[in-house]
Amino acid sequence: MKKFIAVFVLIGLMYSCASMKKKETVISPYVVTSLPAGHSALVYALPQTRLFFEVELIKTVVKKGPYAEFANRMLGMQKAPTRDSESWRINSIRISDRQEVDSKQLYTVTFTDYPFNIDKLLRFTNQGLLMDLTVGNVVINNHTDGKSNDDYQLFNTIVRNTSVEKVDTLYKPVNLDTTFVHIPVLQSKVMSKTTEELAREAVDQIFNIQKLRRQILGGDVDYPSDGMAFITVLQTLDKQEAQLLSLFIGTKIETRQTVTYSAIPDKPANSVDLFYFTEKAGIVSKNTAGAKAVWYQTAKVTVPTSVSTSLQAKNIIYYRIPQIVEVSVGIDINLLVSEQITICQFGNIVSFPLIAPSKK
Repeated sequence: MKKFIAVFVLIGLMYSCASMKKKETVISPYVVTSLPAGHSALVYALPQTRLFFEVELIKTVVKKGPYAEFANRMLGMQKAPTRDSESWRINSIRISDRQEVDSKQLYTVTFTDYPFNIDKLLRFTNQGLLMDLTVGNVVINNHTDGKSNDDYQLFNTIVRNTSVEKVDTLYKPVNLDTTFVHIPVLQSKVMSKTTEELAREAVDQIFNIQKLRRQILGGDVDYPSDGMAFITVLQTLDKQEAQLLSLFIGTKIETRQTVTYSAIPDKPANSVDLFYFTEKAGIVSKNTAGAKAVWYQTAKVTVPTSVSTSLQAKNIIYYRIPQIVEVSVGIDINLLVSEQITICQFGNIVSFPLIAPSKK
């Protein structure tokens, strides 16, 4: 269970303490006013809960290979992409919370003698504690997963040479938000063979790599390979085969983006839209065609009646009992994640005795 009293905005001693015949501690809603002579005061706030929704999005960019049209006929790959595409998906949503000052629930405690047990009930430093209220609404972090630029460079295979002096297979840098990757393209101005002939040569190299791999694994080679040399040869063949296959099946790059939203729930069983999402563009504005709302909702809870805090009261102090509430996040009509969160502002305000002892 989280602390009932959250934080203290200001503590100050005003005027000098003086003796009074009747020593009382008075609590009242905070207003800017002067204190009676001989009185001191401190100001504190009841807590409220701010929710944070950390959303991880994955952007997938697919660049078709220059030999995509021959993938099915020459390699039997029926689902090779024939056009460039971009898609988004929500990978995960994490819910967290933080307590902060509720500016609508500020109270002044006025006294002549410092209450002996207030340090146990209200925790603060000798200098007083000032709450940092700076909260960004949206924080975005980007990073790219996948291969480095070198992994997309085409090397001549150890089986046979390609006709690179007749046709250049270039790797065009493509800017993907936070990184550059190299995508295979054809430079047609120096091409002396047809695209189909070049595709056939690439297929022959793929088949030769696969044949050589089988021979090495089966021990049917003229030179023995063992240990790290054996592993290095196989890894090199795998890399070369993947590079050649990318000419047919294209290249896929995944970029991860983390977006954090914050919200302060005000009513139980209330649904609020956080953002709007489409698979084609990711996070979009509300008016985008086909956009679906990603929302959060708090479960319905019964809040007990709070004590009246509008008038002055003596020798008591107010605090708030928080409620444990189910917080859910979904898209359209589908539930994505649900967590139990302690929400302070859904709790009721109660009072307990605060005694200021008389001097001996």
